[in-house]
Amino acid sequence: MSLNCNEILSSDIYKDCSVPAMAGIEVNVTVVPLKYSKYDYSFNSNGVLTYFEPQTIGVTFRIEGIKQAQGVSFELIKKEDSFDTYKHSFSGVILTPSAENKKSLQQLNSGEPYILFVEKKWKGMNLNDAFEVLGWDAGLYMQEVNWNTKESDGIIKFVMATAEGSEETNLPCNFSLGTYVQTKNWIDTKFNP
Repeated sequence: MSLNCNEILSSDIYKDCSVPAMAGIEVNVTVVPLKYSKYDYSFNSNGVLTYFEPQTIGVTFRIEGIKQAQGVSFELIKKEDSFDTYKHSFSGVILTPSAENKKSLQQLNSGEPYILFVEKKWKGMNLNDAFEVLGWDAGLYMQEVNWNTKESDGIIKFVMATAEGSEETNLPCNFSLGTYVQTKNWIDTKFNP
């Protein structure tokens, strides 16, 4: 993965009108604790995560959404005297503000970093670009939690993002185990049994 070191543009940036951009992510997001999870992984030459194997059982969790209530983003953070970095963000919802879900939210806000696996609505040519991983290097931390019974039907809204001062060295990386079906099946069975 790059870190602004001696890299120059090496290929065209093109448009493919057969698969135009599309907003949004699929409704469910997978959360993996960064600090306490042990896993094996590998990236290909394009920076795509092509292998990810947690060594600890039961360390992945699902945040269930609906429609386009949840979303992800990234932004460039320019540095004056250091390498430029990126801020990764996830805006999530808790649709059922039960005691159990509030306890999970409080645990998510324990100060530990997390990696998020998301499936985009836009999946690219041959569905090869469907999955993204946020927080790979530095992790995402809880940044905001809001609940108001007079807004959004009383759901809990929250934001997880890269911590200021320890941002990600790269854009969110793509995740593919070969084909869309292989990757989707793996996430559904490995991460969310």
